[in-house]
Amino acid sequence: MKFASGRIPLRWRVFLATSITITGLFALAGWAMQQYVIAQADASVRTEIRASIQAYQSVWKARTQVIAAITELMGTMSDVRAAFMTRDQETIRDSAQELWSRVSDQSAVFLVLDPEGHLICSLGKNSGELPVATIPLHQVTAKFPKQLAGYLRVNRHLFYVVLTPVYVQGGSEPLLLNVLCAGFIIDGRVTQELKRMAPRSDFAFIGGDRVFASTLPGAKLPAAPDRYLVSHQALTDVLDQPVAELQVLYSYEGVSDSLRRLNGIIALSWCLTVLAALLISSYTTRRLLAPVKLLDSAAIQVAAGNYHCRIPEQGSDELARLASTFNKMCESIEQARAELIRQEQIQTIGRLGTSLVHDLRNPLAAIYGGAEMLVDGHLPPEHVSRIATNIYRASQRLQELLRDLLNVSRGQKGTLERCRLHDIVEAAAEAVSGSDRDVKVLIEVPECVEVVADRARAERVFFNLFSNAIDVMPEGGQIRVCIEEKTDAIDVLVQDTGPGIPAAVRSEMFRPFVTGKRSGLGLGLTLSRQTMLDMGGDLSVMDGAGGASFRVRFPRAAADETKTQSDLHLAGQTQSLQ
Repeated sequence: MKFASGRIPLRWRVFLATSITITGLFALAGWAMQQYVIAQADASVRTEIRASIQAYQSVWKARTQVIAAITELMGTMSDVRAAFMTRDQETIRDSAQELWSRVSDQSAVFLVLDPEGHLICSLGKNSGELPVATIPLHQVTAKFPKQLAGYLRVNRHLFYVVLTPVYVQGGSEPLLLNVLCAGFIIDGRVTQELKRMAPRSDFAFIGGDRVFASTLPGAKLPAAPDRYLVSHQALTDVLDQPVAELQVLYSYEGVSDSLRRLNGIIALSWCLTVLAALLISSYTTRRLLAPVKLLDSAAIQVAAGNYHCRIPEQGSDELARLASTFNKMCESIEQARAELIRQEQIQTIGRLGTSLVHDLRNPLAAIYGGAEMLVDGHLPPEHVSRIATNIYRASQRLQELLRDLLNVSRGQKGTLERCRLHDIVEAAAEAVSGSDRDVKVLIEVPECVEVVADRARAERVFFNLFSNAIDVMPEGGQIRVCIEEKTDAIDVLVQDTGPGIPAAVRSEMFRPFVTGKRSGLGLGLTLSRQTMLDMGGDLSVMDGAGGASFRVRFPRAAADETKTQSDLHLAGQTQSLQ
């Protein structure tokens, strides 16, 4: 995660953090609001269910009380009793018709039975749906003279009936004359009446897997009952035994619609808020990160070596203080760098002067000694000739040294020519032959080998190698010079029997001012290697057991070579870059 986030720009990380934060807060707020809406909806649904149950109870109470009161009134009226005692169907019908018609409706039933359970007469459109055999007259007899009421399940129908005994007082015990069975069938009219009382609820009278009446579409139970809150009311018969149940259902469809609308509002609000937050954060982060971008650009310039870079300081906040600190740091680095350059220049001048004194001392000593001998004494002609020759060589060495230093400082190169390698090495060996050290130079270079080089500068390279070898062999020794011919180059190997090159100096010996000797500044090998690079070759140190070993590489000069001097210079520049 750290690796992946490190590649994301800071601005987009701020955007990402903002959107994640807003999303999380909206999700939490939306969840809390949803839970609150669900709780409120659940409380509202339960309140509606209780109101629906109360509506059912009030409707049932009104219906049953009226039926019970009418039938009880019929049983106590003397003229009705007198008509019932005649057992004449027409007389009983006429007697009950007038009173019953005032309270009956289309769903009401009314039956008059004798104590043995025979039907005397019936009133009501649905009375034929209620068989006499299903009426529990034995319960009336068992609980005589008490009035009984309850639900009665008959085939595909459900009835609510009130059984009222009609009796006269005869002797010590009342005498049962007739039984009045009044009630109504549970059908769509009943459920619609309940629906009018509680319009937001649905009602269903069911018994087992049968639906007697329902306000649901198709008068059936819902296909997805989990989307309804259901209250169950047991419906009992005259003995308080359950025969069916009333289900009061409240659909969650409205709550679901409200939740969907709420979720849509939350989603829309989230989109608008995130968009506004991103725009605001984009503007804010652009302004906040502007100083950081300036710091980043300034740091890149400082890393590239531009210590004059400064950034504007605006305000007094943390970024302004950081900008001030950065400017002070750049100023300190610039001053320290200037001081370091000044100190290095002073040290370089001192070292260069020391090196020049060391390199010029021997030729000047030879010139001074020879001139003194010529001035102070009368020498034979052969001695004068030898001293003059030594003075000429010493002055030539001084001129070559000064010319090399001047050419290096100006970036100039000498004239390349075809010359014999043996002559170059031999001339350098003769130049160091006047040393008081017992050091022998063994030249194993064939005289037929030719190279393209600046003769004077090439002799200077071998002279430096021979001089360094003689300096490290105060007790004497041997310098061996041989060649290795390759396809594109001729390698000259210069090996001595001295103590070798110290490990601390070996890797940096071609750098200026790096030396393993007590005197000298270490410019000899640096100038020698640059000389070989200018001629298209190279100078390198080799690993060897005992003593120092160097490889001087010359580009091969073919017999038919027609390269121009500029081409050779170009080859030397390429080798220098490598």
